[in-house]
Amino acid sequence: MFDTGRHTAEIADLIESIYDTLTGGGTLRQCLMLVRDATGAMEVTLEIETRGASVRHRRLTSSAAEVRDETARDAGQRQELFATTGARITADCGDPQEDHYRLHLTPSHDGQPFSPDVQPLAEDLLRHMRRAHRLAARIDRSEQERNVYSGTLDRLAVGAIFLDAQGRVIHTTRVARDLIDSQDGLRLSRGTLAAADALDNRALQAAIRSRLAPAEAAPRPHPQTLVVSRPSGARELGLIVHSLSSAPEAPGGFAAVVMIRDPDQGGEPERAILRNLFAMTAAEAEVACSLTSGLSLDETAQSLNISRNTARTHLRSIFSKSGISRQTELMRLMLSSAAMLGMTPIASPDD
Repeated sequence: MFDTGRHTAEIADLIESIYDTLTGGGTLRQCLMLVRDATGAMEVTLEIETRGASVRHRRLTSSAAEVRDETARDAGQRQELFATTGARITADCGDPQEDHYRLHLTPSHDGQPFSPDVQPLAEDLLRHMRRAHRLAARIDRSEQERNVYSGTLDRLAVGAIFLDAQGRVIHTTRVARDLIDSQDGLRLSRGTLAAADALDNRALQAAIRSRLAPAEAAPRPHPQTLVVSRPSGARELGLIVHSLSSAPEAPGGFAAVVMIRDPDQGGEPERAILRNLFAMTAAEAEVACSLTSGLSLDETAQSLNISRNTARTHLRSIFSKSGISRQTELMRLMLSSAAMLGMTPIASPDD
């Protein structure tokens, strides 16, 4: 059995393993296996009751009996076996209005009961397991939210570069990575963002520094806008540097973000969403996307390998279905519609 008085370090390691398991994408069942191995229990069961609009119950078990004792596989036989090996230890924690966690430890069938210090250990482990489980859920929600925002920015052809308190780049969206990889206006220099042109770079570094270290008593500075020239001769990149709220002592925290817009790149409406929104045919959706990207009707017909008359017929049908009468209205409608928020990212040149 586990001796808490002699194995304080092992308990600390066990608690750390529970947090690492759940926040690292592991499962509650894996945590139960850790508890079972540490306490010498034959079976460890976790019950979770979640309250909200309705009450949901969840039950997970990790049992050594299923592995070691073939005769214990039948549920009835196992209950009889548990009844003859001593009372189980039960620990409870949680909020009755939100969730309730209950942990059961069944002693080994060798007849040895749990030592007295296992009860407080079980209660302590359950509190940490609940806390780690809830923390893992918040991390998962944050990651899903970040993925939605990142995907939406990609759809709108907007890049985002996140910086830590020292100005190091710690995360970039796909559009931003493509712009950096192209080495056309922006680049990475020793892990920090830099502009290719020396004058532009001085302005960029000054903007970043002022947003990374605002005075404690002063309000957060307003976003700063600047432009960055491109060696290729393409149109300048537009940048906006925002200050973010971040604890300086927290490693990996976001302290600032640089938003980038390439005027030569634009998002495209999602064709499937266009068809649902405006009852377009597949061919009409292709014409609408092509015109929204800035092509003329003749260029659209050529790119889609159709005649100009066919393209014009599709355009008239689009006007009729969307309630507009001019091509400029079409572009405005497409760019402001939900079709721009489709989750399929724009293909990069290398895709």
